[in-house]
Amino acid sequence: MLGKLILTILVLGGGAFLLLSDGFEVFISPYADAAISDIEDIKNDPETQTKFNHALDAIYENLAKIKFSFNDFF
Repeated sequence: MLGKLILTILVLGGGAFLLLSDGFEVFISPYADAAISDIEDIKNDPETQTKFNHALDAIYENLAKIKFSFNDFF
């Protein structure tokens, strides 16, 4: 139990240090810039948009099936 508590404190403390320190922006900036450029590429690619819309449709259909299953169960 004590080991889990110490590990939790280290993880939370390290995360707080990264978020509150001045060096965090320098550390995360290249990754954020890459993510922004990837998002812009995805937004401008019609094939990717079509695949994304198909994925959303499949998720919506599966959620509807689950909803009907729960309604039948109760």
